Amino acid sequence: MRHFLIALLFWMLPLVSAAQAAGEMPGLVKATKAGLAFNKGQFEAAIALYTEALEDKQLTNDRKGVILTDRGVVHMRTGKTRQALKDFNEGIRLFPEYAAAYNNRGSLLLSLGLSDEALKEFGRAIVLAPGYIAAYNNRAAAFVNKRQFIIAAEDYTQAVKLAPSQAPQLAGRARINLARGRPYAALRDLNKALVNDSRFALGFRLRGQAHADLGDYQKAAEDLSRAIAFDPTVIGAYLARGRAYLETRNVEASVNDFTKVIELRPQSATAYRERGHAYVLLDAFDLAEQDLARSLELQPKSGLSFAYRALMYKKQGQPNLGAQEIRKAMQLNPKSAKVLWAKGEIEEALAETETAIESFGAALALDPSLKTAEFGLSRLGQHVPNQARVLEDLSFGPWRIILDRQKYYATHQDLQGLRVPLEMVGEGQPRITEWEERGEPPRQIGLLRFAVGKVKGRSGEVDVEYVALINMAQNTVLDLIPERRGKQKSTWTWTPAEVTVASIDGLTSKHLYGIPPREESLTAAGPRTRPRSRRRRVDANGNVWWAPWAQNAERPRPRRKRRARRRRRKPKTLFDTLFGN
Repeated sequence: MRHFLIALLFWMLPLVSAAQAAGEMPGLVKATKAGLAFNKGQFEAAIALYTEALEDKQLTNDRKGVILTDRGVVHMRTGKTRQALKDFNEGIRLFPEYAAAYNNRGSLLLSLGLSDEALKEFGRAIVLAPGYIAAYNNRAAAFVNKRQFIIAAEDYTQAVKLAPSQAPQLAGRARINLARGRPYAALRDLNKALVNDSRFALGFRLRGQAHADLGDYQKAAEDLSRAIAFDPTVIGAYLARGRAYLETRNVEASVNDFTKVIELRPQSATAYRERGHAYVLLDAFDLAEQDLARSLELQPKSGLSFAYRALMYKKQGQPNLGAQEIRKAMQLNPKSAKVLWAKGEIEEALAETETAIESFGAALALDPSLKTAEFGLSRLGQHVPNQARVLEDLSFGPWRIILDRQKYYATHQDLQGLRVPLEMVGEGQPRITEWEERGEPPRQIGLLRFAVGKVKGRSGEVDVEYVALINMAQNTVLDLIPERRGKQKSTWTWTPAEVTVASIDGLTSKHLYGIPPREESLTAAGPRTRPRSRRRRVDANGNVWWAPWAQNAERPRPRRKRRARRRRRKPKTLFDTLFGN
């Protein structure tokens, strides 16, 4: 996984008023101008102004420490690592209580690959400023570099609790969940991030990846298109959308995306390889050969490029030449699911049925979502090993747990079509612990509690439990909520109409599920009723017509009677009489 973007925090201390600064401390005036120059991208001018500011003899050590830290950030932005580190060190010497100096020095060390040293710096910044969001995000990035994902997620969660509306920490935690094979958990964070910032390109790109991981390539392409619209320079978004288009058989569109990558980065072996594969699917064999050859020039040890060339020879009716390419691919990438699938295709074309079955099976063992390998087994009349099966020993009352392509789901015998994803956070299998139905009959909401394993964080190994909030009228999952982590528990607040959940992951969500009670207070004149225009229309199940869970989505909205309003007419003037008004 790529390194996360490192957030740098610059503190412009309001030490004196503008009038005082102009009259007494010219160094602060220079520092303010330097900050403005930095924001405009005028880095050399900013450095010169910061240097002039430091010449002011009236500046105290703490003010000099702030200015040195800011100048170090500019040096860091322009790639002057040595000067940046020197400024950060001197700034900390003069102002050792300044948390931003430690945070920025840690960012510099992290960019140099010194994760352990960076962790110490971020820790010092957090001790000095416990609410320092950027330091938590940066420390999380350092833990990710060390592949300590659980602890990194704890830091992102702390940042989320401090600022639930900010997108970077939500995206950071989502990337960890994607790396750990938990796309539903990632979607929870990314949906929240995109509600808070509808132009967050990285959020759309990551959500596109989550949809692709779930096999919904149409939604993946839509989100990636939004990401590209907001940031057309991100190569990874074009590559991911091109692959999504391939999965939906929109091959011409995938060619356009891979071509765009090549325009942006002419030395991209991956783009040439993927476009070559697309040309193979289009039977444009000359173009495919050119692209695959170019890919191998740039990346000679790419087994997948040889595999795609083998498939090209198969489509041209030359499986023997394909077999030669597959041998090269297997020497380079013997544990690649796609290489094994291509091997099965060549073996099937050569009538080597038994070995083809073995190759397709091995490909699915590595990547259970590889549908092309499934098709291969089906063509050969073989059972597909990853088809859904019920795990009877994990049943819980009306609930059954199924295993489908190495992912767990829960189904209810009376809620047809409902599949509740049960994502594990640790080893083992999920375990349902409780099923509760709430609301006055008919029941409208259900809570399915399930254990998802143990995690080992800063406080040791703890159990983790989730709750699926289920709309029983529509057979849909409203939310998957982290309920318990060791001694931490989410807080649920119920009213007759909605539930509010303050979850342990720092997010608060509200869900409607019932009908607010009518006022039944009595007066001397009799029972109080709502005005006619505000009475609620309900169906046989007690659902108000506007509720999102109402079963008949096509039910017309009730007609509203328009009240005639008496208007006082002004007497006509001569002007009205002459002109017919």
